[in-house]
Amino acid sequence: MVESGGMAKDIQKELEKIRTGIDKVDNDVVRALARRRALVIRLARVKKELKVPIYDRKREQALVDRVKKWGAHHELNEEFVEVLFRLIIMNSKEVQYHEAF
Repeated sequence: MVESGGMAKDIQKELEKIRTGIDKVDNDVVRALARRRALVIRLARVKKELKVPIYDRKREQALVDRVKKWGAHHELNEEFVEVLFRLIIMNSKEVQYHEAF
């Protein structure tokens, strides 16, 4: 079946609209990661003052469990959410070591 020119243009506009929406969400994700990084730096400074270790196995596992549940509630694959947050946690520990210690 051959589509009319107007229909193809409508589909192209819809594609562009969806991609613009995805770009906005991606920007929000990056902004959220930057806010998280700023909090992680503040956390590292407090931990340094209190002489508390950066690595907290129980807190890390609780965070992963919480976001996996939250992700599943929003129809995201739990393995994907876990891998993503393990990367975020790994980066957060690096930031704490390099920025505050």
